[in-house]
Amino acid sequence: MGHRSPITCIDHDATSGVLVTGGYDGAVIAWRDGLEMWRTTFDDLVNEVRISPDGTRVAVAAADAHAFVLDLLTGAHLAALGPHGDDVNVVRWLPDASGLVCTMDHVDPTVRVWTDGPSGWTSRILARHDSGVFGAAVSPDGTRVATAAEDRTARIWDLATGEQLFVLPHPGDPETIDWSPDGTVLATGCDDDVCRLWSPQTGAVVLELKDATAAVRFVRFSGDGTRLLVGAYDATMRVYCTQTWTVVDELTLPIQWERAACVVGERVAIGSFGAEPVFHPPVDDRPIAPTFGINALARHGERLVIGRDDGSIIDVLAGRLLSRHESIVNTVAIAPDGVRVVSADYRGVIHLTDAEQTRRVVVGRGGPINSAVWLDGDSRFATAGYDGHIRLWAADGTLLDDWMAHHSPIKSLAWTAVDGGLLVAGSSDGTVSAWRGRDEVWRAASDDMVLVNAVAIAEDEGTVVSASRDLHVRRFDLRTGALRESLPTIHKKSVKAIAVTADGTRIVSGSYDGTAIAWTRGDSGWSWRVLRSHGKPGVPAVGVSDTNVFSAGWDGTVARWALDGELVASYRP
Repeated sequence: MGHRSPITCIDHDATSGVLVTGGYDGAVIAWRDGLEMWRTTFDDLVNEVRISPDGTRVAVAAADAHAFVLDLLTGAHLAALGPHGDDVNVVRWLPDASGLVCTMDHVDPTVRVWTDGPSGWTSRILARHDSGVFGAAVSPDGTRVATAAEDRTARIWDLATGEQLFVLPHPGDPETIDWSPDGTVLATGCDDDVCRLWSPQTGAVVLELKDATAAVRFVRFSGDGTRLLVGAYDATMRVYCTQTWTVVDELTLPIQWERAACVVGERVAIGSFGAEPVFHPPVDDRPIAPTFGINALARHGERLVIGRDDGSIIDVLAGRLLSRHESIVNTVAIAPDGVRVVSADYRGVIHLTDAEQTRRVVVGRGGPINSAVWLDGDSRFATAGYDGHIRLWAADGTLLDDWMAHHSPIKSLAWTAVDGGLLVAGSSDGTVSAWRGRDEVWRAASDDMVLVNAVAIAEDEGTVVSASRDLHVRRFDLRTGALRESLPTIHKKSVKAIAVTADGTRIVSGSYDGTAIAWTRGDSGWSWRVLRSHGKPGVPAVGVSDTNVFSAGWDGTVARWALDGELVASYRP
């Protein structure tokens, strides 16, 4: 029962009492009174579900470049709209339920309007952004569309003509937007931790809500317009009274994921890292079953340590639980001594575990921590996350230094002692940077490099390898940041994970397409083997040694591969 991967989206129909959720597992589930009514599963993860204003249909935005229309009460498939040029991120119904607005990711950053007519569904391109479009809202009178994109802007368009009416600039990327039911206010959330309220009539900011302490990733008005839900990556959903614009409630539970929420009567339903949505106040005392996807993998010799959705840190081959976080684990790193482990989670909490499994807990700051790496042998470690800061810590958890390295989230860190020591960071701003202490040594950027998910260092060769949303694996010069090479484009989806041997001759990459790729460089260039074990929604963690390749999936398994691509073993910790 329930989802097998985190719940990404949620909507509710007050008339029928049906709640609909979508997840990383590609499942769309309709719930009533806490029980499943129906479910349907798509070939890729689900980014959005929205119930039509007349309460008869559900629109689904899927990462397979399609939007789908389902019957609300039965789940029957009524239409498949597409394919589009990239993942469909958002679906929004027109107020009269006559059509949909869809927005797509960076390869196809368009705003497309689909109309349900007598001869079937037809579409037209309304507008275009400069990068992926992650938010959309339709005005209550159906005359305008507002969009939010990873180009640091939200924009307002005339629905009939496609004319751009206003550009709403942001200091970071706004990924969420909603229109108040009375049409007087637009709300946007940004990775600078601020929710902004805009006048749709003038395009001017009328108020900034600064209660969040991390990136604002979700905004939504209640149906009656009396409340505004603001979800931030400080693990809190704030409820604002729209009469006073003051916080009237702060909702938080360890397993909730604030990227999705809706009002259900007097309750608020929120997405989760579990099999079911979270409710405030809780419906009952029954705990929500966690999902068991693996998000992080660290290797030292033959030792493998993973971090999972359920917060557990597991020594895979020893079959031993090292620690348990209260939320999803984003990163894990083994110290050079091969014993001590640092891990960090979505709520910004760090765990340090030693040989005796003594655990030290350190409360971080700035929202989710995406990456941790040991420095200087095992005397220090660094962390980075959604606030763009790099923080240096002593091995006992004492904070040593803290600086802003990127103005967008840092997704990955890598360290080398070569050349006086360099700390390399990959960011969602599409750049890779290298640091010696607080001093920036170089920054690599490219017009076609979009959102760097992971970086790794080949010390002996003197290169940095990156994995990014634009499907590419790239190699940079470690000392200058100059691009040496882009490997052939083999992955079909965003490249999520990367690892490389010290001599740079073997690379392994993991992707949202459900595969890992083992790359080998020979005299004639690169060859590769596609490793299929985990399936969708993807392979978020990989490792490589002189004798083996390792991959971990959101399906909850770890695979060990021979260098020739043969599957040696599969573990379900």
